[in-house]
Amino acid sequence: MINEKNLITEILVPGGHGRSFEVQKGQYLQIIDVEGQQVADFYAFNSQNHQERLSPPHTRTSLRSLTIKVGDLLRSSLRNPMFEVIEDTAQSHDLLIAACDEQRYLVDYGVSDHRSCVANFEEVLQPYGISRDMFPEPFNIFQSTLIEPDGTLVQQTSPTKAGEYILMKAQMDVIGAVSACPMDLNLIGGSKISDIMVRIYDQ
Repeated sequence: MINEKNLITEILVPGGHGRSFEVQKGQYLQIIDVEGQQVADFYAFNSQNHQERLSPPHTRTSLRSLTIKVGDLLRSSLRNPMFEVIEDTAQSHDLLIAACDEQRYLVDYGVSDHRSCVANFEEVLQPYGISRDMFPEPFNIFQSTLIEPDGTLVQQTSPTKAGEYILMKAQMDVIGAVSACPMDLNLIGGSKISDIMVRIYDQ
C-alpha cells in the first residue's frame, strides 16, 4: 500500500518519551514497534480545531466493537473520520485504558517522580497550544487488554513482535503525538521499555 519512495518523515520515539508530528489529509501514518512488546499511546487533534480530537469512545460506538480491524474508521469527538486503518500486522490494540499519569504511579504503586504518558504528551504538544485539560482518552497501540467474563479488565503483556506495525490513512489534517509508554511496574510492556518508530508517507 505504501511506497518507501514516498516516505517524507521518520521520527524515532525513545522508550519512555514522546514525540509530536503533523499529518496531512491523504497521507499515511505508520507506527512501528521497533523491538516488540512496547505500547504506544496515541493522541490526534484536528489541525484547524484542537477541540476536535481522536476519540476512542466515539470510535467504539461507531464500530460497535472494542477492537479494530483493517478498513475501520477511527472517529473524532465530533464523530468525523480521522483515520482509516489500512494495514495492521500487530492486531493488538486497546480502546479502554486511560493514559498513565503521575497519579497512576503514586496511587497504584506508591512511586513518585516517574515519567508518564500524560506528561510526555504535555511536553510535546505544548508548542501547539494543546494543554493537559484538552487531552482525550488514548488509542493504546500494541496494548493487550483482556475482559474477563465478570467484567474484570486484565492488562496483559503486549504480544507484538519487532517490526510489527499499524498503518493508517489520515482523513483530515491532524496534529499527532505518540508516547512510548514508560510503564515498567506492570506487565504491559514486557521486560523493558523500548522505542517506537513513526513514519509519514505521501500518497
